[in-house]
Amino acid sequence: MTMNLVESVGVRVPPSAPASFSSSKGTCKRGGGVRSGFCKRDFSQNNANFGRSAVPLRFMYFRNDSWVNFSADVVETLRAGFLERKPIIETSIDGSKYIFDFKRMLQIEYSTGNCRSISWIDESGKCFFPSDFFSEEEFNQSECSEWDDNSSCNYKNKNCNCNPKIEIEVKIDRPSSKRKREEEPEVSSSYKAAENDAVKCQRLEEGGDAKWPNTIRLNETDMTSMLVKDNFLKGIAKVDTGALVTSIHQCKRETHLDKARHEVFQKQNEVTKAARGTSNMVYAWFGASAKRVESVLAHGFGLPSKLPAADAYGIGIYLSPVGLPHLSAKLADVDGNGLKHLILCRVILGNVEKVEAGSEQYLPSSVDFDTGSDDPKNPKWYVVWSNIANMHILPESVVSFRPSNMQGQAPLRAVAGVKYSLEKLFSKIKSSLPPGKAGMMAKDAFIKKLRQVAGDEVLRSAIQDINASG
Repeated sequence: MTMNLVESVGVRVPPSAPASFSSSKGTCKRGGGVRSGFCKRDFSQNNANFGRSAVPLRFMYFRNDSWVNFSADVVETLRAGFLERKPIIETSIDGSKYIFDFKRMLQIEYSTGNCRSISWIDESGKCFFPSDFFSEEEFNQSECSEWDDNSSCNYKNKNCNCNPKIEIEVKIDRPSSKRKREEEPEVSSSYKAAENDAVKCQRLEEGGDAKWPNTIRLNETDMTSMLVKDNFLKGIAKVDTGALVTSIHQCKRETHLDKARHEVFQKQNEVTKAARGTSNMVYAWFGASAKRVESVLAHGFGLPSKLPAADAYGIGIYLSPVGLPHLSAKLADVDGNGLKHLILCRVILGNVEKVEAGSEQYLPSSVDFDTGSDDPKNPKWYVVWSNIANMHILPESVVSFRPSNMQGQAPLRAVAGVKYSLEKLFSKIKSSLPPGKAGMMAKDAFIKKLRQVAGDEVLRSAIQDINASG
């Protein structure tokens, strides 16, 4: 399995430079830093990627320290060119003409010369990334004159006053093959989500104050929000066709801690890939209470997920495949507003071992495995052991939704000034009833009836709220 859904990143490079660039006017910096010039060794390595790669299944572009998939129609065009071993191809995307240079691993907008790095994953699951890449924002801080004399800032005319920003959308795509529909571990790149009148390239929009730490709330019309929502609803519809998404928040990764977590995750991805041949990265859902979701976003993963012993497959962090959000939704408690919350995460699975139901396993059974699952070939659950969770799981966004059975109900808010526990509340009501009505229903019968009417999740949430307030 390979990674399907990622963030977006922009890159600008001198598009009309010759086959090898001189590095005399700057040095190369790895790790996303701004650099001047394009080293000859960069071209040599990128050219080697083109030569040794099988036909790609997926193409991506770079922005904000992450990669995002191209849409299915673009991938189809690029694959056709790759099959013919054409180092450079031209194509139109949403009415704009682009040049794709596989040897330099660049996408170039023909009219402006704007560029960004590209990468791909081939049919054998191998990933090919350029040796150096950096964001559009970082590059815009550099001067056009820093490029070699043989380079230019504009693909069509050699002037140095071109600095328009590339506006890129984060995309999440739906499964495109029977095999992936059966496994449902990933979001593939076959989904066309752009409307005809949608803006060709757009940034994330902030939709108001964020509910969660280190996130931004996306507007409903934002392309990222629409794509995440669409994929979530397609999955949750298996059990709840009336579920209503109320908000989607995107992780920002602006704090030092968030940046460090991202770097650790990327490093772990490289380490796993080197050790196992593939990092086996997927997207998956994590469900929990609102309090724990907030804790995960602020501090990372800690305590293992709580499942009934008979349904557990070891002790660790439980995530469901991206096509099965309804499973993680079972672990998400309803909050005081009648909402549930799921975190969409990137997960490095590495080698996955089968864990038997009811197992109390909490570590890999041997050095040959990294994570666990109820069924590695057709998983319903991924189990990431708690000791490696923060290296193998990276939150991407939070989907808040209202289950259909909670719609039309008033939020479970405490009455001002009332801080009774349930026991005290029942005792108070009993003492207020006339003798003829007191004790007419046994406690066990009352609790059974209450569970039937309200449901365990609502009761659990209400009790937690009362305990927290009292």
